Amino acid sequence: MTWAPAPSPAKRPRLAAAILLSLLAAAQPLGAGVNSARYRFEGNRWLALDLAVAEVRTDVIRFDWPSTMLGFKTRYKAVIKVANASTNQVSVGVVVAVFDGDGKLLGAGTSGTKVGTIDPGDTAEFTIDFDHVTERLEAAAQFQVALQTR
Repeated sequence: MTWAPAPSPAKRPRLAAAILLSLLAAAQPLGAGVNSARYRFEGNRWLALDLAVAEVRTDVIRFDWPSTMLGFKTRYKAVIKVANASTNQVSVGVVVAVFDGDGKLLGAGTSGTKVGTIDPGDTAEFTIDFDHVTERLEAAAQFQVALQTR
């Protein structure tokens, strides 16, 4: 067995960073990935999607644009369903961005699994709120969905 001296103090931060990066890479779940697609916008009805990362799919989305009920205006939101057809539990993240007819961004929101996972064969429903930037959302013409699995 040979003895090697400890790394110099100048090299210790780089060594620690290399070890941390190796651990993070090893902790990355198999099948992790991301995919996105853009679609034509329609509000207040279920829209079919064709977006998947491996065997995890987003099949439908519904944009619930405000209406006035009992003198109160409801909020801007989207509801998206994610199905896990894989044999593994998965955590997901979803982002939805809304654009006008010229492709200008009008608003965006995110959601996903915060605690727990989606079991194999199960479907989860996520609500994406458009709370703070809503001034021009009525001009929506298209939207983009990104799905990330981990």
